Amino acid sequence: MIRELITETIKYMWRNKKNRLFMVVSLGIVFCHAVFILPNIPGQNEVDIEQLEREMLGNEQTMEDNLAQGRTVPSIMTGTSAYEAAANDYVNQRQLLTALKQGDARRYLSIDYRPDVTERTEVNRELEISLPVLGTSLESQFLPLKSQFYINNIDPLGFHTIHERTSFQQLHLFLIGLGPIILFLGAIFMISDVTVKDRKLKTQKAGVPMKWYTYLLVQSCTALFVVLCFYGVLTAVFFLVNGLLHGFGTVTLPIGAFDWSAQEGSGYSNPISLDSIGAFLVKALPYFLLFFYLITRLNTLFSLLFKQEVVVLIIGAFMILFQQLYYGPETTELLGIDISWFPQTYLEIGKIVTGRVSEALLLTDYYSRGLIVIAAAILITEGLNVIAAKKITRQAFVR
Repeated sequence: MIRELITETIKYMWRNKKNRLFMVVSLGIVFCHAVFILPNIPGQNEVDIEQLEREMLGNEQTMEDNLAQGRTVPSIMTGTSAYEAAANDYVNQRQLLTALKQGDARRYLSIDYRPDVTERTEVNRELEISLPVLGTSLESQFLPLKSQFYINNIDPLGFHTIHERTSFQQLHLFLIGLGPIILFLGAIFMISDVTVKDRKLKTQKAGVPMKWYTYLLVQSCTALFVVLCFYGVLTAVFFLVNGLLHGFGTVTLPIGAFDWSAQEGSGYSNPISLDSIGAFLVKALPYFLLFFYLITRLNTLFSLLFKQEVVVLIIGAFMILFQQLYYGPETTELLGIDISWFPQTYLEIGKIVTGRVSEALLLTDYYSRGLIVIAAAILITEGLNVIAAKKITRQAFVR
């Protein structure tokens, strides 16, 4: 019976038009992002070569004009001259342009000069995504540390790595942005009707009967397995397409993180630090596995209670978006309870792992507490599923 149930659930999820549409759209978005969107979104502090060439020619002309007219003496008010200012900019711009055209990424990072963004047009700025799907802006304050790491530790070094376009870096940016929320909402969308569909069946299943609770457990775990397999395939497709275009990157590449443990002493120390993508993924994995399982079992509970897939989907989506709707930057309590005891507090897994947390969580070991809170929520959910399975029998559910 277990084998038949697993096979039936896999076939249903694969043949479901809603799920197939979600899969096709997801694959299309991933492909378009890697092929069309990402190449046209400027990286942080990325230089527009054409604009740089125009500015360099302008400074060269200014130098020649001032030199021809003898205006090279520094001004009494400013201590410099238009000729000197143009000459300095011209030399810096020529060095930067040479590094860019030669593809010398290490020399590019070692040059401190960057054109003023107020004086140039960024590369296809109209294609930038306003929604924080990727957490690119969260990494801006770590650029000096990361640049120094690139110079000292990464060889060979390319511009795609500097501008964080490689597959591993894009995965990291996705997970510190809205990535976890999107993945959880997608999972709810795919599994919302797995249990409710049994109410539409007109025939009995073949095989040795099993307990109702066991039946629901096997069914939900199979549905979760299908979701995780799809996400695995989606990730593999992105890594392949993006990797061929922009490089795969490595798990040793640096990411920004806050080390709040350094604040425990009596003196102040800067919490800004670097971690590796590999360490980030290892720390995030337990959170994802626990949350996916919790969401799946809550879906089963809601299906038993409400028996309507649309209602189950809405409640599940609200459960995920609750933190986005009701938590503010200064929120410390909810209904008089510290927010560190609510599972929704830890939904933004990338931010939790990298220490981008509110002050309310800094008083605790938030990483360990998050795992404990989610595990406790799973135990409570399982207990409620046991009770619901006894109160709402198979016969009562399918009526």
